[in-house]
Amino acid sequence: MSSSTQAPGPGRTPDPADGTDTPTARTAPRNRTHYLYLAVIAAVALGVLVGLVAPDVAVELKPLGTAFVALIKMMIQPVIFCTLVLGVGSVRSAARVGKVGGLALGYFLTMSTFALAIGLVVGNLLTPGSGLSLTEETAAVGAEQAASGHGSTTDFLLGIIPTSLFSALTSGEVLQTLLVALLVGFAVQAMGRAGEPVLRGVTHLSGWSSGCSR
Repeated sequence: MSSSTQAPGPGRTPDPADGTDTPTARTAPRNRTHYLYLAVIAAVALGVLVGLVAPDVAVELKPLGTAFVALIKMMIQPVIFCTLVLGVGSVRSAARVGKVGGLALGYFLTMSTFALAIGLVVGNLLTPGSGLSLTEETAAVGAEQAASGHGSTTDFLLGIIPTSLFSALTSGEVLQTLLVALLVGFAVQAMGRAGEPVLRGVTHLSGWSSGCSR
């Protein structure tokens, strides 16, 4: 009786006991996203250095910064939509979603209060803009623009509702994206197991958007 040897398949090693292949542990891909924060800090430091050493060159590099910000804005809405839909749709209890949402809202209000306080302190201590000499015409134009920029509470609330379900992802309005994402997330949650294919699709979309943002 002859014995035959087979070459081990990909990702497998031969077992010396019975000659069969046993699967080997694959090395997980390294997560390089934490390098992004270091790259951003290095870019900020380099920008400050260029602005101090060669301000004229820094002005010429403005299109690079504008393009970078535009690319970030392009990917913000898909990331927000996928994150909220997955977060809300994966939780089976609506009460738990409300608890997490309340904590997030409290954190947002607390951090916003701190940011406003820091802005008021810095504004009162440093008094930015005190050295500017503004003419009456310039002041009148600024006052007119400030007055036209304020809308009523009703206009603000109506502006959160998008024209269509898909326009919320392309309008550039983050609040519209939040509203649609919450509605879709709660709808998927109410579907139960029938909504799992939707969650898998959103998971793939989230991976794509995360890959593009890297």
